[in-house]
Amino acid sequence: MGKSRFQLNFRMFHKKGIYQESPLAKPYRGHKEIKKFWDDIVGKETKNIKFKLGKCYVSEDGETGFAEWECKNIHKKKKQHMVGIMILKMRRDKISYLNEYWNTKDI
Repeated sequence: MGKSRFQLNFRMFHKKGIYQESPLAKPYRGHKEIKKFWDDIVGKETKNIKFKLGKCYVSEDGETGFAEWECKNIHKKKKQHMVGIMILKMRRDKISYLNEYWNTKDI
């Protein structure tokens, strides 16, 4: 993931936003922690990311959304196929909370 693409993703979060990579994982809070996670895990350990967005839903008030997703990548030199769902809460036009549930299979 190139730097310019990371910057685009990073700006989608509210400055006090929370990224919960998995329900059992420690949440990343605020720009600094979210950036460190993306730099360390996505930027350094994951390559050839092919991401596809599936069905999406946004509440009538625009504050909550759900989306299915699918991803193929190479993580720590292993080819992976991932499928998941993300739950988003918004504060104006920024993500205030993003929680993901996903499964991974080595291919």
